[in-house]
Amino acid sequence: MSSLCETIFMNLEIDATERIPLVTRLVYETDDPFAVRVRFELQEDVSVTWTIERDLLSQGLAREVGDGDVRVSPQAVDGRREARIELAGCGLDGEWGRAVFSAWEPALRDFLDRTYELVPPGEEAVDVDAFLSQILAMG
Repeated sequence: MSSLCETIFMNLEIDATERIPLVTRLVYETDDPFAVRVRFELQEDVSVTWTIERDLLSQGLAREVGDGDVRVSPQAVDGRREARIELAGCGLDGEWGRAVFSAWEPALRDFLDRTYELVPPGEEAVDVDAFLSQILAMG
């Protein structure tokens, strides 16, 4: 198994004018070639990880894609190319919410390009037997 890990800054968009920078780790592992894990470092010991489809992130750099709990689209802020990532879901309190993040498009594109060097499009493969064994062992 090969993997990539890149640390970038993303902004949590509070409203149209306020953004909070967050350290974010992007992780790609060849044994799960369809996914990118995005780990948001909220505080020193608090982080949240979302798994997002690699192709969805890549396509979202050029046009708005996704429905449901993950949406990605290009945007320009003060002449700066960004990817807007909207995540929606149910929290531990049972309430639905959403969070919007923006990432510098060239940094995200560079990371995704390197994932496609590891596993080119169309060459993704998943070991279904190993996956099922892991799921059954949990039960």
